[in-house]
Amino acid sequence: MSASAGKIETALFAVGFTMAGLVLLALLWSGAKTYADMARSNGVTTGATTVSFIDHLSGADVEMELGPLVEQHAVWSAYVTGGTPDPPSPGPFYTADEISHMTDVRRVFDGAKILIPAGLFVMALRLQRARSRNAATMFRLIRDGAIAAGVAVAVVGAVAAVAFDAAFLLFHQVFFPQGNFLFDPATSNLLRLYPDWYWQGITLRIGLSFIGLAAAVAVAAAMGLRRALH
Repeated sequence: MSASAGKIETALFAVGFTMAGLVLLALLWSGAKTYADMARSNGVTTGATTVSFIDHLSGADVEMELGPLVEQHAVWSAYVTGGTPDPPSPGPFYTADEISHMTDVRRVFDGAKILIPAGLFVMALRLQRARSRNAATMFRLIRDGAIAAGVAVAVVGAVAAVAFDAAFLLFHQVFFPQGNFLFDPATSNLLRLYPDWYWQGITLRIGLSFIGLAAAVAVAAAMGLRRALH
């Protein structure tokens, strides 16, 4: 196999690995425990620091402690990831526009889930082709593909770290071109439930865990390659 063909095989494996890995990790980190841990690390506790929600029906402020906030996140997380069929109804906390946006978020998740089997399929094809040559070629593909995927995510993560607001806005403009993600911070409970610390924290967890996974796969493949060559 030529060097250029090998690079293409590696790139395809890395793309499949990245597609499947990032979506799986996004689903993994979307749960209530993750939200609770991040909220605590940002000063939201039970009986002390609270988040003030607006009751849109009465106009009164409702102080939300850690427990109720986690419950609110759990409801939204279950909906956008497909665990429940219907979103919360418009009421005291969320407006119709906010619910419409979260419905669009669910559509993005539904589309992203397709990337898991697609990525695994691409990886399986590349591995089958490599294994048909010999075991060393297969392990080399896994090692190089995992390294390439980890480096790519690390580079994107570094860019996002120094320009997070711009990257976050670009992401929303790409996936929500209708612009229904723009809410008034003075009145939006959705923004209060998901402030900057949530998005920065979840992005960091997904990125670091993916890089860690890629490193572990690369090390395991390197060990397999060493055995195959001896």
